[in-house]
Amino acid sequence: MIITADEFREMGFSADDDALLDSCLKRAEYTLMGLTEGRLTAALTAGGFAAEYVKQAAAFQTAKLLREEQRAAIGSSERVSVGDFSYSSSSEAAADSGDTVFDMSMQAVRLLKAAGCLFGGREVSG
Repeated sequence: MIITADEFREMGFSADDDALLDSCLKRAEYTLMGLTEGRLTAALTAGGFAAEYVKQAAAFQTAKLLREEQRAAIGSSERVSVGDFSYSSSSEAAADSGDTVFDMSMQAVRLLKAAGCLFGGREVSG
């Protein structure tokens, strides 16, 4: 993993559910690896500022995933009873908010760019 739960907390982030945190840490790593086409490994191996930026990017992406999971859990279902009449309703918080399947923390993107993990060049034909 890019960062551990302890490192996540040492950076000032918090999480109440350890199992959910572990899941989000893994998903953040998958997301960042895919976005950078695996360049994270080289930055982490090189150490220095690049490695620190990658770790911070993983923390910000994990925090975003945690917020989305918590928001989805809060708005998931409701039960209403009036006398003998009762009904239940459920909603998809992610669908209502317009989130996409691939949603990045913009702070994570900025940190990955500073770490040199995002390639922004163009091919020039001549």
